[in-house]
Amino acid sequence: MRQRPPRILVVRLSALGDVIHALPVLGVLRRALPDARIDWVVEDRASDLLAGRAELDRVVVFPRRALRELRRRPAAWTRRASQFVLELREGGYDTSLDLQGNLKSGVIARLSGARRRVGLHRSLAREGNHLFTTRGIRPPSSARHRVLRNLVLVGRMLGRKAAAWSDPGLPPFPGAAARARVLLANAGIAEDTPYVVLHPGTSAFGAFKRWPPERFADLAAALAARGERVVVTAPPGEEALAREVVARSGGAAAVVETPGLDVLGEVIRGARRLVGADTGPLHLAALAGTPLVGLFGPKDPATYGPWGRRADGRIGLLPVLGRHDVACRPCGGRDCADPLCMTGLDAEIVLEALDA
Repeated sequence: MRQRPPRILVVRLSALGDVIHALPVLGVLRRALPDARIDWVVEDRASDLLAGRAELDRVVVFPRRALRELRRRPAAWTRRASQFVLELREGGYDTSLDLQGNLKSGVIARLSGARRRVGLHRSLAREGNHLFTTRGIRPPSSARHRVLRNLVLVGRMLGRKAAAWSDPGLPPFPGAAARARVLLANAGIAEDTPYVVLHPGTSAFGAFKRWPPERFADLAAALAARGERVVVTAPPGEEALAREVVARSGGAAAVVETPGLDVLGEVIRGARRLVGADTGPLHLAALAGTPLVGLFGPKDPATYGPWGRRADGRIGLLPVLGRHDVACRPCGGRDCADPLCMTGLDAEIVLEALDA
């Protein structure tokens, strides 16, 4: 009797950059197990990134936003959570691969019904995650970057030392390219006109990682003075920040409000270059193959930086800048009253890096 193909659930719920760093795992799994059922559970805010990926059989969306809205209605919250668990367990999984390593991801891996639950060793997992795994893996110190750590986890799960990276790419978002062209045209960027993207925003949680808007404005003005067309991207909630950059630049740039991850991805894909702080759109640019300069202050780019194929053809960390003479950098802080690691970067330095 023919054995049933394996059924695997990848668990990486958020955030956008972390989901992007986990994407190379998909290609490894599909090449090693071409007949397997491979699903991924992800939060709603990052689910567009996984839609339509050929390596995946199903995307299971954890309804984070809906559950948050229902938190004061216990009965409705319980119904929605139960619906998610039933949907999750439909997969009949043999194995879960938890790439996140916190309490929530551990609970979801356990609720999936998978008897074999692979994750991080207890020395690396957080919030008691190790209590939900049946096998904890400790990557070597050389696998410092999140991409490398994920490749070690999937490699060990498959019985190898580690897996090799291959470019997951950014697949097209159906319909989003046309909407992106309309938004760019409204900003004065005609089709086939080269443009540079500046992305000044971060999540509200990571606001202390931002480069000051006046520095982005100085960079926009310097680029425009050389004849470059510049757009400032603004996902929902970041419109005021983008408008401030444009106003301070004296109109050297134009705001492009991107209503969703798919449209933002297409705007970034079409860009000539991108400058952004330590945030998801920077990693979208790496995924799309758009040349970039990342601005890193508090966080360590050796762990969290943009990753991909560099200009010299090698695989690794893409160009990043930071104020290296700040003794407290990198740090594990969640806020800072005086983030010199970011405010100490001048527009001229970023412009030189962008040219390089």
